[in-house]
Amino acid sequence: MRIILKIFLNRRYKLIPVTNLVWIVVLLTMIMACGGDSSNTDSSDEGSSSDSVTIQSGEKPAPKGSEGEFTLVDEMKAARQLHSAIKLPDGRVFVVGGRGPGANLNNTVYESAEIYTPDSDEWVLTGSMVDQRHDLCASLLKDGKVLAAGGRGKLNMAMPTAEVWDPLTGEWSQTGNLNIGRDYMPCVTLNDGRVIIIGGEERDYAMEASVELWDPSTGKWSDATPMSAARARHTATLLDDGRVLVTGGGKLDPPYEKTTEIYDPATDSWVSVAEMSTGRASHTAVKLSDGSVLVVGGRGKKLTSEVYNPLTDAWTKVGNTEIPRSEASGVLMQDGRVLITGGIGLRISGEIFDPGTGIWTRTLDMHDTRYRHQMIVLDSGKILVIGGNGKEGLLAENELFTP
Repeated sequence: MRIILKIFLNRRYKLIPVTNLVWIVVLLTMIMACGGDSSNTDSSDEGSSSDSVTIQSGEKPAPKGSEGEFTLVDEMKAARQLHSAIKLPDGRVFVVGGRGPGANLNNTVYESAEIYTPDSDEWVLTGSMVDQRHDLCASLLKDGKVLAAGGRGKLNMAMPTAEVWDPLTGEWSQTGNLNIGRDYMPCVTLNDGRVIIIGGEERDYAMEASVELWDPSTGKWSDATPMSAARARHTATLLDDGRVLVTGGGKLDPPYEKTTEIYDPATDSWVSVAEMSTGRASHTAVKLSDGSVLVVGGRGKKLTSEVYNPLTDAWTKVGNTEIPRSEASGVLMQDGRVLITGGIGLRISGEIFDPGTGIWTRTLDMHDTRYRHQMIVLDSGKILVIGGNGKEGLLAENELFTP
């Protein structure tokens, strides 16, 4: 320490007076105490895509009597964020793509895919995609195959390519390219078997209002009627009547869209419907058992949630979450309630929404903080929480939530 102080404080390597040295040691001790451990600092990361984000202050431990339990299960073969997860018709879970360690052009982007078997609690690799991609569209087709399209690739550009995975062979085959490379967009398999991909960001990060439809009988994409607004980081939900509800959207920074609209595949037309109470992007939307749609959270540290009724074209505000939820994951549980977990700020908690009361309640905490993760409801009713970004970096660890 004495040598360091001599070098740092006196270019001529002369000792400073002892009385001054005492004060300097005290000052250095105070600086180290303030700047040493940042794990509990408040990090305003709502506009950041960094892979190293500290836990935000203010999240309280789960209170006594909190519901459910998270248990660790088998790890994936690769640590992933911004990946896609789909439950296959046989009950297994299919995970594909995503980002690995690194940042900007040095990050890992996966072409690999793997499958989880709940009965054996085991992940196994299956065939790899032709292209590496994260923030991709992945959709289960009527014949049990999986379409992967768009996303952002190794060169950090939105991609136009698409390919199909066959569960019988475990292999991928290329299909027709999108008309526009895009990412940060949702896609939905329609009731007639076609796949719709909606909005997103182009290679130059401009948001798109354009929409494309993929026909499995031809393997080609065709332009559909565009939305009324350009959107990225929005949601798309298949309604009970076969139409698609789109909500919100925006870039990393506000303002965010509060507008919503519905696409009718029978007429290839959009209609603007009632607006949400607030603009949202990177929020969560879950269709409830009665056909209404719950929307919760979003960028800007939002606590609010609301429910859209397509029969009355009206939004109803419901209870707030305990903490903000952005880039979280939500699913409809078998009992009709909604589970949401994680989110930006490295949230470790989960909350359950009861449509009967409109109230959110805490679950017991997860083993890992995480965001940009996925959740799948298994046939058993338990929920598999998959990968994401955690306090120590990207996660291959997975958890099983038992209500």
